[in-house]
Amino acid sequence: MTPITEKCTLMCDDFRIEITNKLILIGLYPPTPMVPVVYTPAFPVTIPTLCFIQLFDSEGQGQAQFTARIANIETGRMVGGEINGKMIFQKGQIMNLARFVGLTFESAGSYGLSTRIEGCGSPFIMNFDVKLFVPPKPPQS
Repeated sequence: MTPITEKCTLMCDDFRIEITNKLILIGLYPPTPMVPVVYTPAFPVTIPTLCFIQLFDSEGQGQAQFTARIANIETGRMVGGEINGKMIFQKGQIMNLARFVGLTFESAGSYGLSTRIEGCGSPFIMNFDVKLFVPPKPPQS
């Protein structure tokens, strides 16, 4: 297996790949301050799509199977199904795109994207929170 290291993982509502091979990110979740946060007005909530863009550095060429899943960090319970695919490596930076569809979150909590790549020891983990949105109170006069 070609040694790879994770540079960063971005989370967004969706992505598009243009005909010119440019990537458009829709609804990027910025880290606030440590992990991205998905806010919802109520639970349970079903999120139509949740996407992850993973950037890696590769020291060589090759290919490997990967499996990605989302689970509650405290309970280990998976949210939605697994994504399986193939990554093609080349020397330098590579990108992996993962799109989850119809994820139902039953409660607030900390969740993690776990991506296991064939031939790599530990999975690559990216954490995020799902929280109830509480609108700010209007100022009192």
